[in-house]
Amino acid sequence: MAIENEVYADGVYQIHMLEHTIRLDLMRLQPSPENKTPIPRPFERVIMNPQGFLRTYEAMGQIIQKLEELGVIRRNNPDEPQQ
Repeated sequence: MAIENEVYADGVYQIHMLEHTIRLDLMRLQPSPENKTPIPRPFERVIMNPQGFLRTYEAMGQIIQKLEELGVIRRNNPDEPQQ
């Protein structure tokens, strides 16, 4: 299977449900006029049925687990003091 399009996003701006579909609004961070904190700007929407959303959620959980195993990310433990 060949991928036809690639989209870069800095994250999800908003997730909401409408008429039994889940809608993920993707966003990119844009420079602010004052050159301070970047401003998130929505630019594209992905629409999925509930089953597709659950498959995506499970796949993301697997990636998070791999990132934890590699030491790229670490879960916050509420009982552990912040460094």
